Amino acid sequence: MTHQASARLLTIVQERRQIRLEELLASLPEFTWNQVFSLVDELSRRKLICLRRRGFDYELRAASLPV
Repeated sequence: MTHQASARLLTIVQERRQIRLEELLASLPEFTWNQVFSLVDELSRRKLICLRRRGFDYELRAASLPV
């Protein structure tokens, strides 16, 4: 994936402060589920976002926000 795609995903998470993975997928219709998940994985490993399980959903937050 491109740097531009990573930056777009990160911007969405930062603007929303927290977002469910399903909502993020709907916000990025030009990408497949696998592409979004790959970006989430990359940004999470770089500690730019936090991925948390909330019941049956997953929620993303900007890494700088408290949990």
